[in-house]
Amino acid sequence: MSQGFQQFLRQWFQSSPGRVVYNQEKLLVDKAVENLFGYFLVQLGCVSKENLAQKSRIACKLLVDETLAQESAVKVGINWVQAELDFLPIGKDKADVVFLPHTLETVDDPYYLLRQVDTMLLPEGHIVLTGFNKIACMPLRLKYFSNLSGFKQAKYRRANKIKEWLEVLGYEVKAVKYSPVMCFTANEKYTVWAKFIEKIETGLKTIGLDFGNVYCLVAKKRVDSPTLVGLKWHLPKWQGVRNGSATNGTAVSTQNIKQLKTEKQK
Repeated sequence: MSQGFQQFLRQWFQSSPGRVVYNQEKLLVDKAVENLFGYFLVQLGCVSKENLAQKSRIACKLLVDETLAQESAVKVGINWVQAELDFLPIGKDKADVVFLPHTLETVDDPYYLLRQVDTMLLPEGHIVLTGFNKIACMPLRLKYFSNLSGFKQAKYRRANKIKEWLEVLGYEVKAVKYSPVMCFTANEKYTVWAKFIEKIETGLKTIGLDFGNVYCLVAKKRVDSPTLVGLKWHLPKWQGVRNGSATNGTAVSTQNIKQLKTEKQK
């Protein structure tokens, strides 16, 4: 799997329009991670030259990325491991939080990556992920109507689809938050039709249809604990002769059993 789209975002988020979107996404991530606790946070891929999960209270943060230079990782205050997303070097039940910034938009098989994440995540751990809203004005415009080749690499994933995948894996989706509706940024030239579209999208948002450019999803790993029950629950009523008597039905004494054996020998 190639992390080319994340590498492109690392540069685009430094531009004037990209910075506006980045700041909106960072607000969503800050609110998502500030109340998640544990010992280890693992981030898969990097889309910023800053620490996007800086607000996390988890002290030990690990960044897994193919191309990020060691000095860049030091600048954002995070430990770096060079690895491909196909071969994640994280053991089973090791991470308390796994953060995926636009990571599912990079890979060809997002469900395979989620299964890997599920393996490395501790019970009651959390997944935090971000992505571009597939039906929002700005992502559609940048992918299909702009000259930015990097956006053409993106594999947009709907938040509702990711929610379904996580529920199949046994997760509880705690929140899905969207950035404000915006077709152009303040650094770009607005057109009449763009303002009209934003008004329509804002109106539809009031009835539950979200058209924000970026979403942030938080899900919790649920593990069912087996219920311990007593011996009497699973033993059939007819089974077993205990201390010379059956648990149910006609009593069978030890003397009767010996008598039956003697008659059989005769």
